[in-house]
Amino acid sequence: MSPSVLAFVVLLLLPRAIRAEPPSCSGLYESGQYEAAVQACEQVLAGPERPAEERGMARMYLAASLQVLGYANRVQQELELLAREHPGMRVDPVRFPPELVALAEGIRERVEAEKLYAAEQAALRERQALERARKTLILRPEALALVEPLNRVWRPGAGVSINRGLLEAGAHVWLGGPPAFHLQGGLVPSRGRVRPFVGVRATLNPGAGGYGVGAVVGGRLALPAGFVALVDVGADYFLIGDDAYQRFALTAHAGLGFDVRLHE
Repeated sequence: MSPSVLAFVVLLLLPRAIRAEPPSCSGLYESGQYEAAVQACEQVLAGPERPAEERGMARMYLAASLQVLGYANRVQQELELLAREHPGMRVDPVRFPPELVALAEGIRERVEAEKLYAAEQAALRERQALERARKTLILRPEALALVEPLNRVWRPGAGVSINRGLLEAGAHVWLGGPPAFHLQGGLVPSRGRVRPFVGVRATLNPGAGGYGVGAVVGGRLALPAGFVALVDVGADYFLIGDDAYQRFALTAHAGLGFDVRLHE
């Protein structure tokens, strides 16, 4: 081979050699280079963008390399991280020594038992919180404003609601003219920070000489220091003999309340 052809071949293969990736941590472990395998596996685990399966395998080979090097405490730490981060992965008994496989299985069983216990305790705390909420009686004074979009009027008002468990009942008085009254009751099916409300309502309107019934939906938002923001939208049908008044009314009211716990 002439020198010029040899030089051309070297130049052709040189970029491939430069681009060649360093040995993987699994390859270093299989070749008995355990200290180098530890460094390579740690480099893989230091990259959060690496796929989960690749990180899990790197964790296995890291634990195996550390076991050969005699770092018992670190082996247990890595196997526990493997069990917590990759619960579906198992240490392969074909690739790794039986001592490592047995240790990994024992740690995995312990981690699964801890997770199960934590889940059971969380469920127990949730049941206890729901039971306390069911037994707690809450009185909520409210300052409100009511809007009738069809009539384009609004009225200030005040009210009080009583909550126990999933039940809520309230009474409101509307001012700014002949007083009107709302009596409503319904369900609050959630005890979280955001609580939907659905119920029925009776409207007493002495100034119009009649009353109405209808449905109401809304929500309650728990605020700091016991305050509650609330909004309800209702549709009422009025039983009024005077044709001067509308039979149907659509209303929306919003306001702020304060929860006072009377009994737990």
